[in-house]
Amino acid sequence: MTVFYRLAEQAAGWAGKLGAFCALLAGLFTCLDIAIRNLGGQGILGTVDITQLMIVACAFLTIPYGFITDSHVSVDIGISWLPLRAQALCRAFAALLGAALMFAIGWFGIGQASTVALMGDRSQTIGLPMIWFWYPLLGGAFFTAALVLVIVLRHLAVAVTGRDIAPSESKAEVL
Repeated sequence: MTVFYRLAEQAAGWAGKLGAFCALLAGLFTCLDIAIRNLGGQGILGTVDITQLMIVACAFLTIPYGFITDSHVSVDIGISWLPLRAQALCRAFAALLGAALMFAIGWFGIGQASTVALMGDRSQTIGLPMIWFWYPLLGGAFFTAALVLVIVLRHLAVAVTGRDIAPSESKAEVL
C-alpha cells in the first residue's frame, strides 16, 4: 500500500507541475500580448483562446496535487478531539465525497464533451477545436477521482491499524 501511495503522490506531483507550467504559459502569452500591443503592434492572434485552454488545463491538472497533499482549504468541525481511528474514518468519508464529486464532474462532462465534438465547435478567434478544452477537464477529473480513492484506502488503513501507513514528508511542498 505504501508503494502504491507513493506512486500516486508522484503522479499527482507530475500532473501538478504540468498544470503549473500551463499557468506559466498563460501568463507569458498574456504578458507578451500586452507588450506587443504597447509597442504599437496588433498583439498575438488567439491570446484569449490559448490562455483559456491553459487555465482549464492548469485548474484540472493541479486539483489532484491539492488532494494528495491535503492542501485544500478545510474546516475542522470537531474531529480533532476524536481518537486517531475515528478521525481517519471521518477523513475517509470526506475523501470519498471528494472522489464522488470529481467522478460526477467527469461523468457529466463526457456528455457535454461529446456534444461539443459532435457539433464540431471551435473557438472564436483562432478556431481551436473546443473538444481540446474538455480533454484536461475530463482527464483531470477522472484522475483525481481515482487518486482520491487511494487516499480513501490510506485513511481506512489508518482506521483499521491505528497508525499512518504512508505519512507525507512535506505537506507544504512548492511545485
